[in-house]
Amino acid sequence: MRSFYIVVILVLVGFTFTGLSQDYKKTGGLARLTGMGGNIYVADPFFTTINPAWNSEYDNFLMGDLGSNASTPFSAGGSGQYISANFRLNKNWTLGGLLTRNDFNGFSIALLDPGTNNSLGLPFPGVVSTVNNIVGAGTVVPLDNNVEVIGTYSIGNTAVGLGVAYASTSNDFTPDTGAVTEGTASQIGVNLGILANITRSFKVDAGVSFVLPSATFTPPTGTETSASQTIILVNIRGFWMHSSKVTVVPVIAFATATGSFETGGTSTDLNSFTSFAAGLGMNYTVNDFLFAGGILFNTNTLTIPGNAATSTPDLDNTAMNFPIWNLGMEWNMTDWFVARLGYIAITGRATAQVNGTTGINEFGTTYFLPTTRGFTVGVGFRLGDFSLDATVNEDVLRQGFNNIGGGGSTFTYLSTSYALP
Repeated sequence: MRSFYIVVILVLVGFTFTGLSQDYKKTGGLARLTGMGGNIYVADPFFTTINPAWNSEYDNFLMGDLGSNASTPFSAGGSGQYISANFRLNKNWTLGGLLTRNDFNGFSIALLDPGTNNSLGLPFPGVVSTVNNIVGAGTVVPLDNNVEVIGTYSIGNTAVGLGVAYASTSNDFTPDTGAVTEGTASQIGVNLGILANITRSFKVDAGVSFVLPSATFTPPTGTETSASQTIILVNIRGFWMHSSKVTVVPVIAFATATGSFETGGTSTDLNSFTSFAAGLGMNYTVNDFLFAGGILFNTNTLTIPGNAATSTPDLDNTAMNFPIWNLGMEWNMTDWFVARLGYIAITGRATAQVNGTTGINEFGTTYFLPTTRGFTVGVGFRLGDFSLDATVNEDVLRQGFNNIGGGGSTFTYLSTSYALP
């Protein structure tokens, strides 16, 4: 069982007293967060992929992930690559966008057909894989090359952001006589976020995302085969500045995925998924040193629908994770070099239900994650307005001089950014 963290956002607030602007470092990304123990308690430009209102703070900014090795060292390409840009139009408006592939490493509207691509290990099926499993592999082309446009509007201490993403594919055959055979897929995503200073010491970071993937196969004769899903992501973070050194960060997250498929004129529910998380963290800052971390509770339920015709009941598979520890720190070694350390530890319990002879059998077990133990290491390079952040393969530190001439990867994930002057 995998535990994953959803940092997505919704709250309707609109106050206009003091200004929103704050000195956020225009540097970071997923590599930074990973190097700090998968940290969800810090402000970072990666969260612009989840709450578009953050683009009001990270304006005139270019960012992207070079990702991780596609397969073996020195192979072409990488996994998890994307690029984003955001520009300030005037005092109130920014306009930007993202280009992502089907292996995007975030749970937002930038992720295409989440169950099919499954880059996050999500436990529910996707729409393209559902249709292809029925009518044949390759009939519907999986979604790729997602395009997202983001706009933000700021007034007073409040910024509102809206993101809209779309991708589609088609695969068709038109014979010289007879009907067309066609397989299509599409996804539209809408993301609304808000970033507001409720008081001088308390900021709300909130938003909601709707992801609507669908796939259809139309044969030359007979009925269509189709599948569709509705995925809703909600998340709220608060930043309460308790003192000049300590900021308290509460987190609440929710996700749900439901859908159905139709074949032979019969509609059937897909497996549904629900996740809830609540946590409490903190930032401790002294000069250029930052410690950020917290504890999180998370519960996930996957419901496998039953069959009324055969009197088969619904089956629930659950995973309850507590505690989830995400701890990290970073500090400047020099003006151009940043060091990071992190730690992740998860204790969970999974239960699975299966149909028995006269009822439901239930199996439960305790598990611990990550299986590769918990330390993470990261570095950042600052060259003027350009930044390169990396998650480090910690075995490089253990190997020492044995790295000379070795064939292993020093960096396991790379993010890059540039703050326009």
